[in-house]
Formats: sequence, C-alpha cells, structure tokens
Amino acid sequence: MATDVLFVIPARYGSTRFPGKVLKPIAGKPVIQWIYEACAATGLGETLIATEDRRVVDAAAGFGAAAVLTSPDCASGTDRVYEAARNRKEPLVINVQGDEPFISENTLSAVVNLLREDKETDIASACFEITDLSDITNPNSVKAVLGAGGRALYFSRSPVPYHHELSDLKDAVAWYKHCGIYGYRRAALEKFVKLPPCAPERLERLEQLRALEAGMVIKCAVLRGDSPAIDVPGDMERALAYLKAQGK
Repeated sequence: MATDVLFVIPARYGSTRFPGKVLKPIAGKPVIQWIYEACAATGLGETLIATEDRRVVDAAAGFGAAAVLTSPDCASGTDRVYEAARNRKEPLVINVQGDEPFISENTLSAVVNLLREDKETDIASACFEITDLSDITNPNSVKAVLGAGGRALYFSRSPVPYHHELSDLKDAVAWYKHCGIYGYRRAALEKFVKLPPCAPERLERLEQLRALEAGMVIKCAVLRGDSPAIDVPGDMERALAYLKAQGK
C-alpha cells in the first residue's frame, strides 16, 4: 500500500442540521461505513475516522475501521482532520467528508492524482456538472465557480456564476456542484488551520473560502457520477432512491 496518502473522515455525531447522521443506516450500513469502504477500496493509503463521540468509535470498531476521538471543540471538519493527522507522517492528507456515502473510488483517486501531478495545487477537490436543475437553487448543494485548468475561483450555496440572459455563454457554460472532499498537502493543511475564519466563510458556512481568501490554490477535478449527500433527514429518502436506480 502507498505510504504518501492518509484518508481522514471527519464524522461529527452532533451535526447541527441532522444529529447522528453519520450512524444512520442506508441499506443496512451506517453512512460512515459506506465512506470508509470506498476509501479502503482505493488501496491508496490508510483510512481514519475522526469523531468527537464514542458512539462513532464503537460503530467503527464494529465494521473493522480505525477511529480516533478528537476534541468536541473543533471548529470545522478540517480542524478535526488536522487533529487526527498531525502526528502522522503522510505528506498527502485527504479529508473525505462524513456525509458523502456514495463517493466513488474514481473520485477519491482523481483527487489524489491531482495533488500528486500538479505541484501548483495546495488543495485538490472534485466537482460534477449539475444535471438536476433543482441543485442550482438548493443551498445544501454547494456550487463551484471554476477558472482555467479547474482552478476554483469561488464556492457558494447561491446559484453562481449567474448566467446573464444577454451573455453569449449562458447556454455553453455548465453549473458545477462541489463534492465534499479536500486533498491537502501537509504544509497546506498546517497553514489552513492556523488561518482565522474569514467573513465569506462565516456567511456561507463554507470553510474552503478561508483558503481562497488567503491566496491558496484550490483545483477541482471535473468528474461524472454525482451522488446524493446526506445533509438533512429528507436526504435519506434520496439516498435510497439513488441505490435503487443503481440496482443496488
């Protein structure tokens, strides 16, 4: 197994919008187990679950995953990832958010490869072209504004970039949905957690805006195969419908 990659899944039990969601079952497996198994299946590195709650640690042990208890005071998922990874040696730390149960091996591998191959990138992520138009106005679906080479210019819960009716590009440029994964070079992770939250981050509740304000380079792999995240209780039904459509 490669030794340059560590996957860390921040799994906060006390989610504000959906408490305990990481342990909610989907087709007989808790949300966090789906994510752990996808990371493990890549064969790219070890996987840790980072949580503030003993119930998640116990559940992880039940399906053979390594889990560590982190402070309940972590301000963000990335702060939790850093606490879990700070005594490790892997130069690439991949934050796989604990609400993406159907994240694919392809997505995980693409983010790792982007970090390995593009030395300009501080943080690698992924996004998908939006095909469900309801995602454009859904604030739980984060939109990514991309520049040349997949460089992220902004992320928002609002419909951005605006497609002006007079623009010659209004029918040619896609909307992109951001996937909850961040691949950090260790130096970038250490820099990020030392930065104070910025105003756009606090307004949108999107921690990646802190990195952009600080001039850090975020690039996104544009992929196919979007899948539902678990943000609110109603998303559990969407998850089951997705599995059914996939024949699983």
